[in-house]
Amino acid sequence: MKRKILAQKFLTFALTASVTATMFPTSAFAVTGSQVAADGTYISTSHVTDEEEEGWSEYNVSVSLAVKDGKISNISVTHDSTYDSESDKYFNWVKNGKETKKGKWVGYQSLVGKAATAETINSWDTVSGATCTSKSVKSAALEALGKASEKKDEVAVDTTALESAIKSAEALTESDYTAATWSKVSEALKVAKSALTAKESQDAVNTAATNLNNAIDNLAKQEYIYCYAGLTWSEYWANESVYNSTNTSSNSKTDLRGESDKGGFDTVTRATTNHGLHRGSFQCTAIVDTEEGTTLKISYWKTNTVKGSDGKDTIQQIAVMSDGTEYLYAKGKFTKDSTTLTLKDYKVTGLKYVPVKVKAEDYNDFKAKYTVYENGTTLVGGYAEGVLSTINEVANVTKNTNGLKNATKNADGSFTFSAKQTGTDSGIKDQSLKTATDLEPTVKDADGSYGEFLRVDFNGKYGDLASNLQTVKWTYYGNDSTRTNAVATYGTKFAADNWMHKKMGIQLGLTDSYRCTIPSGYDGTGYWSITLSALGYKDYTYDFVATSDNIVTSADSGDITALKAKVAEAEELVKKTDVYTASSLKDLQGELDEAKEEIAKTEHAKPIVEEALSHLTDAISNLKSQYVLMNIPYDEFYKADLNNNSVAVDATTSATKQKTRNTLAAGSYHANKEGDHINGVTFPVKVTDEFYDNNKGYTQITDDSKVDITTNMKGKISTTTYEGKNALFESADYSYYVLSEVPSYYKTATVGTDKKLSFGAVNGTKKQIDSDKVKTKFKTKTKYGDYQLNLDGIKDAMDFEDDDVVYGVIVSTDDTDYAMRHVENIWKTEDLAWSVGIVTESHGCNLSYSHYESMVGKTIKNVTYYTSKGIFTLPVEFKVLEHVKDSKANVENAAVSAGKTNFGVALPDDFKAVYAVTDAKGNEVKGFNVAEEASASAVSTYAASYTQTKKLVITYPKYAENTEYTLTVSDKSNKYAPITTTFELYAEAVSAAYNNDATAPKLVVADGATAAQFADFIGKIKSVNVNGNDYPATGKGEVKLIKEDGSIDTTQAPFAEVSSFEIKVSATGYKDELSFTYEKPVVIDTKALESAIEKADTLKEADYTADSWKTFSQVLSSAKAVLEQKDDQTNVDNAVASLNKAIEGLKKKEAVNPGTSGTGTGSTGAISGGAGSSNGAGTNATVATGNKANSATANTTGSTAKKATVKKASKTGDTNPLMGMLALAFASISLVGAALFAKKPNRK
Repeated sequence: MKRKILAQKFLTFALTASVTATMFPTSAFAVTGSQVAADGTYISTSHVTDEEEEGWSEYNVSVSLAVKDGKISNISVTHDSTYDSESDKYFNWVKNGKETKKGKWVGYQSLVGKAATAETINSWDTVSGATCTSKSVKSAALEALGKASEKKDEVAVDTTALESAIKSAEALTESDYTAATWSKVSEALKVAKSALTAKESQDAVNTAATNLNNAIDNLAKQEYIYCYAGLTWSEYWANESVYNSTNTSSNSKTDLRGESDKGGFDTVTRATTNHGLHRGSFQCTAIVDTEEGTTLKISYWKTNTVKGSDGKDTIQQIAVMSDGTEYLYAKGKFTKDSTTLTLKDYKVTGLKYVPVKVKAEDYNDFKAKYTVYENGTTLVGGYAEGVLSTINEVANVTKNTNGLKNATKNADGSFTFSAKQTGTDSGIKDQSLKTATDLEPTVKDADGSYGEFLRVDFNGKYGDLASNLQTVKWTYYGNDSTRTNAVATYGTKFAADNWMHKKMGIQLGLTDSYRCTIPSGYDGTGYWSITLSALGYKDYTYDFVATSDNIVTSADSGDITALKAKVAEAEELVKKTDVYTASSLKDLQGELDEAKEEIAKTEHAKPIVEEALSHLTDAISNLKSQYVLMNIPYDEFYKADLNNNSVAVDATTSATKQKTRNTLAAGSYHANKEGDHINGVTFPVKVTDEFYDNNKGYTQITDDSKVDITTNMKGKISTTTYEGKNALFESADYSYYVLSEVPSYYKTATVGTDKKLSFGAVNGTKKQIDSDKVKTKFKTKTKYGDYQLNLDGIKDAMDFEDDDVVYGVIVSTDDTDYAMRHVENIWKTEDLAWSVGIVTESHGCNLSYSHYESMVGKTIKNVTYYTSKGIFTLPVEFKVLEHVKDSKANVENAAVSAGKTNFGVALPDDFKAVYAVTDAKGNEVKGFNVAEEASASAVSTYAASYTQTKKLVITYPKYAENTEYTLTVSDKSNKYAPITTTFELYAEAVSAAYNNDATAPKLVVADGATAAQFADFIGKIKSVNVNGNDYPATGKGEVKLIKEDGSIDTTQAPFAEVSSFEIKVSATGYKDELSFTYEKPVVIDTKALESAIEKADTLKEADYTADSWKTFSQVLSSAKAVLEQKDDQTNVDNAVASLNKAIEGLKKKEAVNPGTSGTGTGSTGAISGGAGSSNGAGTNATVATGNKANSATANTTGSTAKKATVKKASKTGDTNPLMGMLALAFASISLVGAALFAKKPNRK
């Protein structure tokens, strides 16, 4: 039956196919075999027949076959509604393939990516198990592909030239060319792009490329003029995509300050006469309307400093108009000659210097409508104060200038301006585009003191950016942390929103106004960006997040009590014109006027009151004193006060680096903590505002400053803390401390064009000291240089107290002044010393002498002291005599008994020699005579040559004291400084000797000497050498090793380390040294031995066995003998050890069994012995007494005891272990024997 039904269905299908084929004949272009089908999608349907009559539902399949680039790109097979889900498995096999143990079959998806040919489809085998479905899909796919035409080979078209032409055209800028020629390029570019897409033929492509290149070649350049122009706020912002950019309306509502800043991009107005007017002229167009009806167009501001009738400086403020006219401005009044104009209103209309480009043909019309600043002209503006600087640049606008706007002329003759471009040029001649760095932004807490609802300040290094600041744009992103989608963007205006302060930063705010309204649904909190644009700068953008703490919502009423108190304080301070600089007082006056205006109002908003109080407080704290205490290098300090001496005054060099850093250098300063140099003087200085404006590199010392300085003077380490102004002691050149009072003396500092300081002469009253109050002495020989001037008592004459200091000293001759420096020249206030080149080193320090060389031969007339007590002068009269260098003066030392000695000296021929011999106190001694003879020549520093050499004989009485004498050769003509030399007359025998007593070492009277001679030697000891080290007995650094009675002080440090000392004693007036060796005595410590003996003496013989007590007794006797001798520490230590062992070896007596014979026992502990029989005991004991001790042997023998030989004790005092072992052995044998005898066997 099933076969019959199948045959009927097959006939029906064949008939249907035949009719269909007749109605739709096959296309003559259908692909067959290996022909590749053209690109496209082809669809055909086939019926899936149940050929085996298995009873499943038959259905139709639709095959969609896509071809791309000659390959099958996709095959999609769908079924109709007669499909039953029972066929899902077979349907999926046909699509994806099947794999079993019998084999693997691929699905139709395997055809994708293969050539779009009938051969490809026919190569696909039907899937076993899904034969019916496979055949139907394959049949439909072949039929679908049969509908395609054969793929034709494409004609290759080269579009390289066309693509290049299109790229060139797209790189052009429309504004660079005329409109007519640009329109032709635009049309040709449109056609070229179409030809590139179509690629119809090579000719079509070539033609399009040629036409486009011709249009480009025929472009006519548009000529532009580049310049700066003044634009209104609305003209600038019109095309900058900011909120309400075209709104120029004003708003009748005022902000918290009562200012009309709530409008759109209208003109900013200010009806104030206080400070800050000039800040609008930096980058803005500023106009003043006067009560008299005159309009003043302000270009910039400047100041003049003039002397008032009281001699005090007064700062005049000058307003310079755009035409160069100058007006003196003060408190709302503009005065020129006899004309005075009163400020009515101050307006800021827009930006003054906007870089623009204008078509050449429109330039004249543009200039007629706008204020233009052409390239090469000077851009000026602003007012130099604090960190702000006056603008003074040369215009140089180029097509690449950052911020450039394109000015386009409209049909009605007006102009519109494009959005500003981002460029790489600055617009300033010879200046690269600058980048703002080191700014310190701060999102301010909600305040509203300027009428704003959100504020951001920029501090740090903001001065130059602020002076060039033009516009500020705010972008609000709401909750978008990525800052991708802006909610709103706002433009701003100077004064209404933006402000630059001379010391408190760039202050930027957003005002709730026509130009800024937060969108509905937002409250201003969230993500923001703020962009600052400035002349000659790259744009600077700061991203921040605003919170509710930053958004102003409302303002409370303000209390003016504190403001009134601060106003009262300020009114007193503005009167102190002798203390504070004119500029800082002017700033204070401006803030004071604003505060008083606020107090005069009937209503007070809290933010405005707080802002007025804050500004007034800041102005008070920023008052600049005219006087500072400053570190001034020596040369600069002295220069203006020295007459006829241009040789530089050098810094002082120190070898020890200690004296420069302690009170010896008080009044000076050193620039670094090492203290290599004393750099100069710390002194009061009068300064101007110019100093404060240019002192960025100078260190300011305040009351909080502190420096710790540690010094080591003669082994004494100490740390001193210098606080406040005293910290200048260790600080850099020009460091300063601000003074609050006017000093009675000072120098005036001037800032030069090179920004460097120079100092005038000292101002102050000089007080002359009466000569009789100071004991003066001038020395031509000193270890501190070539000359020394002692001024004993000058500290008292100047009424010095402990904390007073000397800043500087000038020594004046009849025509020249000489500067003295601390430590090297000024020593402890009262001593002055200097070198002229003879002595060039003192205490390891090189002496600076060039400044003083010209002093030789002149007469010192006056000494001037600059001190913390004031300025003092002391008249003196000392001629600076010439030193004879290399005079070769030499006196031989001689014995007193000789009665004479020889002396030789070389002198200049004009040296009129006079001789004198003096003792150590400077007193001339009697009986000494000098006789001379002429012989040779020598050379001097000042004289060309010496022509006289003298050989002298000094005779003296034989009773002359053996001591040191000084011979002085003076010049009777008073030209040369005296020449001095020392010599000794000596005793030929030393009158002291060493007593050779280590326990009480002492120098005693030598054999043959008298007590007086001994005392003379002791009194004249000048040094003691201990083991090669010299110790001075007198003077600086003296160490008294030998006392007045001759005893040697062995407690001193030189005797601390070793036990043997080679000592040499030198005395003035004695030719020979006293030499000897001192051996430190050995101290024997017997405390341990005494303690052991004391313990031993408490023991009782009755408590111990006879043998152990006998050994103990012998050791104790030896120990007591060692204690009595105390000759060696080792012996003592060994005795302690032996006695302690003997004590440990003592044995207590035990009860004896009556029927048992006695036993003998050897010693233990420190005693070595042998054991005897039951009839008795023999003991040999050795006591160790040290390295040199002999062994003491005691022999006690019983009836059967043998004599024991004891070796000499070991060095350490230990007992011989062999004896102990023998004793133990004998004891063991005895015990065994006793046991045998104690229990005999029962023979019964």
